[in-house]
Formats: sequence, structure tokens, C-alpha cells
Amino acid sequence: MVLPHAQRLLGLLFMENNEKIIIEPWWKEGVIIFIRVSAYIAVPVILGLYIGRYLDKKYNTEPYLLILSIFIAFISTMYLIWKEMKKYQNKIEKEENIKK
Repeated sequence: MVLPHAQRLLGLLFMENNEKIIIEPWWKEGVIIFIRVSAYIAVPVILGLYIGRYLDKKYNTEPYLLILSIFIAFISTMYLIWKEMKKYQNKIEKEENIKK
């Protein structure tokens, strides 16, 4: 038998009055946000590096297109993180309005 606090920690399924209730772990949303923001930082920069190096070699413009592609990656990263932040800010505001 699993203890109630372990059920909440692990996010287990249990029955209550013949209804299925899924308790999600308290840390799940934080981990999802961390993974998304990490991807928003890493993926554009890595793509910018590879695309910039490729274009610099192709057009013999070293290092200008690399710098441009990294700058574009930086701007896109800032936009994606801002968008994610606004999404969770709206969610928190809705939860606060429900509590009132």
C-alpha cells in the first residue's frame, strides 16, 4: 500500500467514490517549464551556429553571417521566453481571480 503523501509525490492514480482521480506531482509543471525554457535557449543558438558557419563558408563572408545568425537566435530566444512567461503569468492571474 502506498502512503497518501507518496501518492501525491509520485502522481499516482487512485479511486475515490468509484471515480478515477489522477493527482499530478507538485513538481511536474516546474520541470516542464525548465525543459521548455532550456530548449528555447539551446536550440536557436545551436541552429544559429551551424547555419551561420555554413553560410559563412558558402559565401566566404566569415564571421559576419555567423554573428548575424547568433543575433537572430538571441532575439528569437528572448521572444520565446517572453511568450512562455506571459502564458504562465496569465495562468497565475486566472488562478488568483478564482481564489477571490
